[in-house]
Order: sequence, then structure tokens, then C-alpha cells
Amino acid sequence: MSNNTKKSNSKAKICILGFVLLFVALYLYIYVVPRVSDIFVETYIAEYGTLESGVEADCLFVRDETVYSAGSAGKIERVLSQGKLVRKGSKVVTLAGTGCYTEERGVISYYYDGMEKLLTSENLDKITLSDMEKTRADEFKVHDCKKNSVEAGDKIFKVVDNKEWFLAAWLSSDDAEGFEAGNNVKVDFHDGVRLKMKVKSVTEENGRRKVILSCNRYYEYFDKYRTRKCKLIRASRTGILLESSSIVEEDGQKGVYVKDKFGNYNFTPVSILASDKGVTVVEKNYYYDDEGKTVATVKNYDEILKGE
Repeated sequence: MSNNTKKSNSKAKICILGFVLLFVALYLYIYVVPRVSDIFVETYIAEYGTLESGVEADCLFVRDETVYSAGSAGKIERVLSQGKLVRKGSKVVTLAGTGCYTEERGVISYYYDGMEKLLTSENLDKITLSDMEKTRADEFKVHDCKKNSVEAGDKIFKVVDNKEWFLAAWLSSDDAEGFEAGNNVKVDFHDGVRLKMKVKSVTEENGRRKVILSCNRYYEYFDKYRTRKCKLIRASRTGILLESSSIVEEDGQKGVYVKDKFGNYNFTPVSILASDKGVTVVEKNYYYDDEGKTVATVKNYDEILKGE
């Protein structure tokens, strides 16, 4: 074999080897490097849902109610059941053969705690946090007065005005944000019931905000509870739920980085509806900007780049 032939073969081998090395390098760059780098990148899946902005609070029940006591000792029979709505002049119980009648309309209750004259609608402005603390004392515990026989002076029933009743809560300045007189809110009683209520007033009391909520809707236990842990929901918005820390700003526009099918992360603008405790809810699929133009945004199940 001539020297020229050997040189040609060597050059060919070098070219082939160079091509193979280039191919391997490109393969590694396109397919392996992104996967390796992705190991160090954290993402999460965006999901459609509802964000409720609110605060857990101890609430004091305030209502107008009249307590009826036994005029004498004797056996007692209940004519009307707990929670029954009655008119003035309705017979509620029979004591020693004598009927006891209501002097007002309202809901029949067989619970009492001794704070019925203090915690009324007329005293809303005077009620303080210490009044709630009193309810934890044994003398003001809620008692059941359904007995088969009573002594003179024993509580036998009460009539509660259900046309309007109230909740009082004492919140920090931060927690009270969004609670303004006239606003509608929802209250979750953690027993399967949620009621729409209205903010009646917000006042300062010893560095806290006293928030009074009013309600004209029926709640089965509104006559029984004096205090209860409730969730006061100031706002409820539905859309795509995002981690607030993943939202960034580019050229004055807030958005997130969404991973595409090629493994690239693309900035996607968002329209924020509400944020609370590290979670932000945004419009889904698209929204309209200030100029009325349609803007494509995040979708359900998009893969979002986590924030730092």
C-alpha cells in the first residue's frame, strides 16, 4: 500500500472519528445535559381550585333573648321542641299543670348561660374581649335546662329573636384587613355549615380590631353557642392556584415560567385574582389586559418553575 493511500485512510478515519465525536457531543447537549440539569430544577403542577382568604378567630355570639324561670316547684312537660319558631302567646311548657306562654315571637331554646342580659344588640358597642373571656368561667358555662322537675326560680326555657343576631371577633390589624363595614363575608362554623354575614362595624379596642358581623339567616346552633372557633372568610376566588414565590416580574408584567414539551421554561404572564398565605389564584387559559387584548396565560396541569 502506498504512502498516499495510507495518508488518505488516516484522514478518513480522523474525519469519521471527528463526526462521531461531534454526534456524541450534540446528543449529550440535546438529550443528556438538559435531563441532568433538570435534576437541580424544582417544579410543580398548577391546579384549578378555589382560594379562600380568611382568618380563624374565636367568635362571641350576641343575640336578643328572654329567659323564662319557674314560678314554683313541680313537674314540667315540654309542649314545644328545641328550635321551634313561635308567635307571641304560644304555650311552651306546662309546669304543675299550668301552661307557660311566650310574651314575644322567636325561637324556643332550652339552653342558657346567664349572659343573656349582657350580650344583646343594644350593648354591641360596650361588649369587650373580657366579656368573651368571662364565658369560659364555670358560672357562665352553657347549661341545658331540660329537666323533668324544677324548683322555683329554675330556668325553664328562653325565646331568642332570630330576625338578626351577631358575632363579635377581636382581630389583629393584619387579620382585620379586608373586613370593612358593609362588606359581605362568609363564616365557616366547622360543623358543615357556612353562612353569609355582613360586617356591621369595625372599631379599635386596646390595639385590636373588634369586628361585628350580623346575620338574618337561620343557624341550628345559634342559640346554643356563646363562643366558637370560626373561619371568617373575607374573599373566595376560583382559578389556577400558584405558589406565590414562583411569580416574578418582567418588564412590569407579573408571570411565571412554564415548562414546554422541549424542556424549555417560557415566561407566561398571569392576572392575579387574590393571594393568601403563600398561595395565589390567577385567571386560567386567558384574560383581557388593560387595552382589551386577549392574553394567553397558565392552564390546568402546566408545569411551573418553583421560586427561590
